Amino acid sequence: MRTLGMTERQGGRLRVLMLSRSYPSELFPNSGLWVERPTVLLNERDGFEVRVVSPQPYCPPLPHTGPLAHYARFRRIAGHEIRNGVEIMRPRFASGPGSRANAVESRAYEWGIRRILDRLRGRFAFDLIHAHFIYPEGAAAHALSRRYDVPFVVSEHAPWSEERFARRSVRRTSIEAGRATRSLMTVSDYVARSISDWIGTAASISIVPTGVDGEMFVPAPPSDHIDDQILYVGWPNFNKGVDVLLRAMALIKERHEPGRLLLVGGSYFRSTRLMEAQLKQLAESLGLGDRVTFAGPREHHEVARLMARSAVLVLPSRAETAGTVLVEALACGTPVVATRSGGPEMYVTPEVGVLVPVGDPKALADALLTVLHGRVSFAPMQLREYALEHFAWPRIVDAWVDAYARAMSSSSEVDAPSRSRAVRH
Repeated sequence: MRTLGMTERQGGRLRVLMLSRSYPSELFPNSGLWVERPTVLLNERDGFEVRVVSPQPYCPPLPHTGPLAHYARFRRIAGHEIRNGVEIMRPRFASGPGSRANAVESRAYEWGIRRILDRLRGRFAFDLIHAHFIYPEGAAAHALSRRYDVPFVVSEHAPWSEERFARRSVRRTSIEAGRATRSLMTVSDYVARSISDWIGTAASISIVPTGVDGEMFVPAPPSDHIDDQILYVGWPNFNKGVDVLLRAMALIKERHEPGRLLLVGGSYFRSTRLMEAQLKQLAESLGLGDRVTFAGPREHHEVARLMARSAVLVLPSRAETAGTVLVEALACGTPVVATRSGGPEMYVTPEVGVLVPVGDPKALADALLTVLHGRVSFAPMQLREYALEHFAWPRIVDAWVDAYARAMSSSSEVDAPSRSRAVRH
């Protein structure tokens, strides 16, 4: 196989095929915004052209009412559309409910999109595949790269773990794809370390964090600030530590201190909706009353406005891959409080926020009050400068472009067996 340099493309363009199940649609408008924004920016750059394939689980004709409505809604997702100037194809692939089909998901994913890719090659002969998540996308991209004789890169947004790789076939195909990819970009050093546990320290691993839209996330006028508003943005579940946050709010109430919590976020999935109901019951049992408001999901621009108006944003996760909302809040000039749960340690420094131990309501309450009372001074414009200097989306796209250049210029031996990497089994 001969790998063409980036300047040798037809018309001087590098044609990129983006694979991601997480991508916004009319039904799920907030899904995969962290994939869409840099994809749009990349497509707008001179020398690049992008197409997105975002497979959706196949759903047979089912009633749109009753217990099956949860699955029937997938039929409403458009199979093809142009969104923000990018062509998106959403072929269906076979997938069982929950994780039942996890062992064969990458194969089903690959088979589900082959036909549409065969047709796409006739009018868009992609030079490179960029997959998001190692499984199933990365594993499928590995097989497709051999089928179409093109390199592939992977953006990994989740840590590698025993739980994630509990099924042998998932572990095997993920490790094979991780070894074969020309570039494995991770959103935090926490994720990078977890990958090294499985494939060793590899030259192909780099850290490319998620970014922030500096035009959407902007500071609010001082007159719009709500001095006692504590904002949480994310899934209303236990992994995110919302139960710990509610207990911290109970401590703040017991101390007769100011502080009102606004929880923004909802779920498309039944399991998280059940947890949200449990968390609402917990808030009621703690007597939080009007101290806590579950606001449900909000549009992205409204989230930005709420961040700019709040006194502090909190992310109390038990485990957190990165912490995009932290950077978005900082771009709004709003300080943050987060747990040492993996990803946030890379984003939060003493100059922009406070880090506390996981699962400690008292430490969380103390940190929130420290920010609310101004015991530590955070200058809004300095917070914003920090966020944009390190995490603005154009900088992230620059890192993608660098990864593509390495992929297109590296050795043609994609699966060289001689690579001396320690592989964990």
